[in-house]
Amino acid sequence: MLNLTRQEKQVLLFVGAVVLAGIIINYLQKINPGFKVILPQSPHSIIEKKINPNKASLEELIRLPEIGPVLAGNIIEYRNSIGGFKSFEELQKVQGLGPKKLKRLKDYLILE
Repeated sequence: MLNLTRQEKQVLLFVGAVVLAGIIINYLQKINPGFKVILPQSPHSIIEKKINPNKASLEELIRLPEIGPVLAGNIIEYRNSIGGFKSFEELQKVQGLGPKKLKRLKDYLILE
């Protein structure tokens, strides 16, 4: 028959288990429309309101996608040196925050 190694057998068993779990979940959703699978969410997906980079704390900035402690610190340092951001384009002057990253962040930011 097939000469599979132990590791290959384990991988096939795992894939089969995942497929079977998917079939079971799909079946449960069909027979019970109220059945929902709740998956854990990343902290970035739990942003209730837009964040103002002129007032945000380090912790608030870190919760934004693609913003780590270093970039959040750079934003605060630059903000303090210029007295606040007047436009989104001005945020691009922060080291580590280019046009592509800013475009992805605009949905999470507000300037007041």
